[in-house]
Amino acid sequence: MLFSRKVLINIEATPSCPASCSMCPRDAISDFGYLKLETMEKIVAQVEPDFVWEVDLGGRGEPTTHPEFHELLRIMAKPGVTTDVTTTGVTFTDKNIAACVDHVDVIRLSVSSIHQPVFEKVHIGLKYEKIWRNIAALAEAAAEKVIVHLVGGPVIYDHLHETAAHLRTLGLTNLRLFPLWNRGGDVESALSNQRRKQLMTQLDIPAVEGDYATGTGKFKWFMNTLYGKLQNSQYCPVGDGSVSINYKGEILGCFQDFGLTSNVGHIDNHRLRDVIHERVTRLGRMPVCEGCNVNKAALRLPMFTGRAKATPLENNDDKRRLPIMQ
Repeated sequence: MLFSRKVLINIEATPSCPASCSMCPRDAISDFGYLKLETMEKIVAQVEPDFVWEVDLGGRGEPTTHPEFHELLRIMAKPGVTTDVTTTGVTFTDKNIAACVDHVDVIRLSVSSIHQPVFEKVHIGLKYEKIWRNIAALAEAAAEKVIVHLVGGPVIYDHLHETAAHLRTLGLTNLRLFPLWNRGGDVESALSNQRRKQLMTQLDIPAVEGDYATGTGKFKWFMNTLYGKLQNSQYCPVGDGSVSINYKGEILGCFQDFGLTSNVGHIDNHRLRDVIHERVTRLGRMPVCEGCNVNKAALRLPMFTGRAKATPLENNDDKRRLPIMQ
């Protein structure tokens, strides 16, 4: 790359999930299991602050369902690197909340709507009242650590003002509005950009893309994107911003690859640094890239005009937010 940058490392605890959310292509997932502690240790051993700004426990499933969830969080801690967990809050017992409070810097909460019919349309399989009770408990315990991912796409827009108001009443003020990416073509989606931009302005909610500066800031991100395009005309800057590793230790070509069609290595045999460097010429050209709308979405607004508010963990150019699966 033209400018040095840092990436997000996304680690999958399990592909299993009690939900079947509308934006997650569960039908594409045919493998199930749990991340071994020794695999987590191998991954973390390769993580260094000079090229990784954040390690996320997330992936294609719900990480809090892992039988050794608390131990995974403990192992994941790395001096100089922000750690987080991405969750729907479905299994947020007092014990799980305490583990998140004790061991991670950021809790990324994926939620769609306070309006029950919309919630049930997006978060298929989750119980509305239970989830919102868990969210309230999380807010009481650690509101300052929570970044809310407002997910589901245009279906949540009609009641977004109610959802945002309720979250803010709970003390959850750090909100991000997600686009509806199509997961490599496995999910039907429509980019409703105009209305989304209007809602972001009206409700003072930043676009999540506004955070995707890949550890360099927006100017360097843009210059690196141009440089990437010179090396590879199909280069995808969003795919280049993170490295995802599944529960078996396989390194995915892209975080959107729910069906594992485009793996590029294994943590036992490959260095993450090398994978990041070598993958540049393959981004946008892998099987998962066919029909994907992420590259197109990344290179149009609001990637460069999305208003990303600084949080206590986002106050320098090395701590910019990147794509998370959920």
